[in-house]
Amino acid sequence: MGKWIFQGNPKHFDLDTYFLENEVINWSIRQKQYLDEIQQKDQVFIWRSDGRIKNSGGVIALCEIVSEPYENEEDFKVDLKVLECRLTAEEQMLFRHELKEIPDTMNLQIFKISQMTNYRLTDDEFNRLKNLWNSPSEIEDRLNLSTTEKFLHFFKDEAQNWFLTNIEYLQESYQFFNQFKKQENIQAMEWKDIQELGNHINAFRMPLAKKRALGNMNAPIDHYRKSFEYLIYGNDSIKDRIDRFLSDGEYKLFGFGTSVISELIGNLFSEEYCFYNQRDKVAAENILELTPNYSRGDSFATKLLKFQICMQENKIVDTYLEIVGKRTNLPIFYEIDQFFSFLFEKYGKIEYQTEEDDLPQFWLLAAGEGNSMWKDFHQNELIAIGWEEISDLKQYKSKREIAEALKEAFQFDHNPNNDALANYQFAHEMKIGDYVFIKKGIKQIIAYGKIVSDYKYDPTRERYQSLRKVEWLATGKWEIENNQLITKTLTDISPYEDFVKELLDMVGRENSVYLENDSTMPIVIEKAALYNSEQILTEVFMDEETIEEILETLDYKKNLILQGPPGVGKTFIAKRLAYLHLGTRDDTKIEMIQFHQSYSYEDFIRGYKPSAQGHFSLKDGIFYSFCKKAINDPESNYYMIIDEINRGNLSKIFGELMMLIEADKRGKKYSVKLAYSEGEDTFYIPKNLYLIGTMNTADRSLAMVDYALRRRFSFITLEPAFHTEQFEEYLINKGISQGFIDKLTTTISEINQEIIKDTVNLGKGYEIGHSYFCPTFEQVEDEQKWYERIIRLEIAPLLREYWFDQEDKVNGLLSRL
Repeated sequence: MGKWIFQGNPKHFDLDTYFLENEVINWSIRQKQYLDEIQQKDQVFIWRSDGRIKNSGGVIALCEIVSEPYENEEDFKVDLKVLECRLTAEEQMLFRHELKEIPDTMNLQIFKISQMTNYRLTDDEFNRLKNLWNSPSEIEDRLNLSTTEKFLHFFKDEAQNWFLTNIEYLQESYQFFNQFKKQENIQAMEWKDIQELGNHINAFRMPLAKKRALGNMNAPIDHYRKSFEYLIYGNDSIKDRIDRFLSDGEYKLFGFGTSVISELIGNLFSEEYCFYNQRDKVAAENILELTPNYSRGDSFATKLLKFQICMQENKIVDTYLEIVGKRTNLPIFYEIDQFFSFLFEKYGKIEYQTEEDDLPQFWLLAAGEGNSMWKDFHQNELIAIGWEEISDLKQYKSKREIAEALKEAFQFDHNPNNDALANYQFAHEMKIGDYVFIKKGIKQIIAYGKIVSDYKYDPTRERYQSLRKVEWLATGKWEIENNQLITKTLTDISPYEDFVKELLDMVGRENSVYLENDSTMPIVIEKAALYNSEQILTEVFMDEETIEEILETLDYKKNLILQGPPGVGKTFIAKRLAYLHLGTRDDTKIEMIQFHQSYSYEDFIRGYKPSAQGHFSLKDGIFYSFCKKAINDPESNYYMIIDEINRGNLSKIFGELMMLIEADKRGKKYSVKLAYSEGEDTFYIPKNLYLIGTMNTADRSLAMVDYALRRRFSFITLEPAFHTEQFEEYLINKGISQGFIDKLTTTISEINQEIIKDTVNLGKGYEIGHSYFCPTFEQVEDEQKWYERIIRLEIAPLLREYWFDQEDKVNGLLSRL
């Protein structure tokens, strides 16, 4: 039985009256991928959005589906029987702004993508929401708790399963380090004993890191013995021992950085110190909102100890024991670390999704060599892939990392790109709701199913330990007649729409994602996802008032230029502004180009170009063609984004169209004859076309923008956003700790002040932008290493260029970072 949230907006129709007057209602199914899942007897919570009244939205009804989905004139609908309805606070509806504040419900998909109509709930999500529906007073009780208490109460219900999954590894590590740290064992340790650390330190889970530190000895064995004996039994303070272990050549070990030592301290001194790895910092500082008293210039050891003090001051251990209770026979800091890991896994980042992301993909998978795994797949309702030697695929954040692991594990002398891609896609790109075809050889399909679980790693399985649960929809033997199947283990076949349709027909399944345009050619229905101010505020580091002002400027001026120093996100913001102004994320109505010194009128507007036959023929330029596209679709807006607009010779590129780009010179009555015209042809710029340019204010090589063109554009200055809430939230979602964010924003802002003060050579247009510090990968595993790489490879060269004749000044600024 399925569980759902269906959302309605009171701005569009009177929800309250509709529920008061009807016992059976109907609701639209806008997310077409759910049509084959929604069934009678499914349970549905009705979610009323805020509409025009802030904080008025939330869960107002519990319903049961009493019909199959059916098609009416506009879309698909389903009938619902209203089981219970609560429309007001007095009736104890569940308010959205309160549900968002408690761990039980803050991760619901409706908080991550708010503009959809239909949301699937997992059984756990539904049960938690149902418990709150049945006992709404629990919400108020939770809201009155401290942040730490809220999350501990939630963990209390999850702790048994969490520890059941992890206890074996934790006990093995505890026993290993108890033996490892004995002084007599350290004095007699051999290289194989040190290599065993690789099985108990998470920082060594990456094959490359493990190989560098533990592959071959990087120093005599006596140096390792001396270093570990000093770290554990030295006479200096623990702070000095940690700092010297990391930086003093007498004790430093190659490959043993801050990530490694944070785990060593937690394991070697498990009765005294909490772990201090990236997960612990994110959980404590970002999620529990604890504030260690870090200061600029603190060494790693100082930060670690201040973190311990913060744990004590906030009575984390006492509160944990009071609410959760002791759950293992391990030292309490092992359990605290696991609580932090749980928080990191569940709440370590906020995933803002788009409706596009929810469309299903179709995959083609082999069931092991020679079809050897099909019996396992079929009986246990799962799919899986091999390569057990590289273990849990979620530990790798990119295809490159997986390729490195495969090369290391199998001693390949080539790059295993296809195998790396298969593993990466299986773990990171497949999702619940996707569909999979199982192939046998290159000429046969034997099964078709729907993926119903996230990626799981099960080391208890002898083979094929990376798996996903599947609901088999069809099994049999279907021969491929005209083609042969790809030999790769796993292939995303979604882009090959006709092939997917052929396979669906073959196994006797229909899917609403695909419709037939004619008798032979299927098309994918890709209705552009809506895009509103709520979404852009999650993607750009600007406030709503500024965005609204830019939109109003675009409305009346039709042409604007986003200018600013390097790294403030000008091009990224330009495209989002186009989406917002258009109201949908529709790339078919957006054209992006980049000007450069060689760009000409003939490239942009029209001109004669050589043909394949050796002649010259009249060719339409990109702007001419895009204008024609807009003219033929007057009901829609179109946007041309010109990156680096000041890099081109603008008078030369625009030519006689300089006049026509003005807002009041748009339309057919202002048509002109172009320099290259055929006969009496004329040309005009339509009213539904908008120009958005970007301009780097720190590029010394460029001339000023033509004054005639300047008055035809509005100029919007973008500034670094280091001190905005959105930037801070973005870094938090990438797994960077609050203390580190504070350090980053403070130090870079100080550097920017130095740039601004240099009014002779630099100034405000040369500031360092926030985009340098916006990681595009999923999570930052080691914030210090990530930061140092950016400073070394991007910021330092930029500063040396700015002050190319003031080396001492640059070195002084870099020392602050």
